[in-house]
Amino acid sequence: MPVLVCFGDCLTAREVDDKGNERLTSRIRGALDEWIVINAGSTPTSREGVSRFQSDVLSYQPDYVTIFFGTQEACLIDGSDISEFERNIGYMVNNLPPERVILISPSPVINEENASVTNQKIEGYAERIRFLARKFGTRHIDLWQLIHESRKSKTLYEKDGVQLSSRGYKLITKEVLKSLGRKTRLKPTIKLF
Repeated sequence: MPVLVCFGDCLTAREVDDKGNERLTSRIRGALDEWIVINAGSTPTSREGVSRFQSDVLSYQPDYVTIFFGTQEACLIDGSDISEFERNIGYMVNNLPPERVILISPSPVINEENASVTNQKIEGYAERIRFLARKFGTRHIDLWQLIHESRKSKTLYEKDGVQLSSRGYKLITKEVLKSLGRKTRLKPTIKLF
């Protein structure tokens, strides 16, 4: 069976939200039931992601890897600066065959006190992901652009304006499946509790 590792920060980490709605990996797993889909989301920064890259990604010998960092990192005062972020993501891609990597641009935030300042910073991280995708020839999901183009972008977020809603995760799942050349028809969402 093919193995997909979903690697990233808190936007990848949990399988369900507080209401029991499926998030990224559980949605992908439901759509790719003949695959092994591993949730390797947890740490807030790409710096910490590098420290766990061997154990959380390479040890599984994955066929494909999604790499989704930047949103939370840009919001942190002690997050990686943009050049360190680029080096960290570059390190990850360098250790995988580029045709097996799906880079996901960070998403903007809404309803935050300094949302415009934070989004300006996040946009820089999104630009670095675009650059790295071109440089290494990886697949790329430009979540930054997709959300900006959406007329219903506010419905893609939870109340905190950072975490994605069920609709937001449905959007990313559809794009991951498209990147893998799979049908994007999703099974109905189930609540897990």
